[in-house]
Amino acid sequence: MHCDIYRARPELGAIVHAHPPAATALAITRRSIPPLHYMIVAAGGDDIPCADYATFGTAELSAAVVRALTGRQACLMANHGMLAAGPDLPRALWLAGEVEALADYYLRTLTVGGPVLLSAAELAAVRIRFQDYGLRTHASSAESR
Repeated sequence: MHCDIYRARPELGAIVHAHPPAATALAITRRSIPPLHYMIVAAGGDDIPCADYATFGTAELSAAVVRALTGRQACLMANHGMLAAGPDLPRALWLAGEVEALADYYLRTLTVGGPVLLSAAELAAVRIRFQDYGLRTHASSAESR
């Protein structure tokens, strides 16, 4: 699966595959994570999709994950877990943590009637702000030294 992702997405330098509790719980329900929080944009799209189910270790699962990652850097894997990718390992690990946090938020909101989702316009505004997301943070750290 990892090799197929790297072949399909040469800009990715690292993949984190894990089974954290909230993301795995959503994957077991075969739900995608909708745009309930602005950090969804960090994964590359308006949601974090759930890849179709296939048995672990199979070409079918690999193909399902590659499809789910189209235009994205993270996905859930039906009845399995989650996957996050990035240009390097620190970024992929960071994104995996964000996916788990978003999954947890989603699960919690489902207990009280479900989330209020961000609109396409709100997500577009976030994308503009994300164009230099992290650059400002790194610059601030360097200036404070």
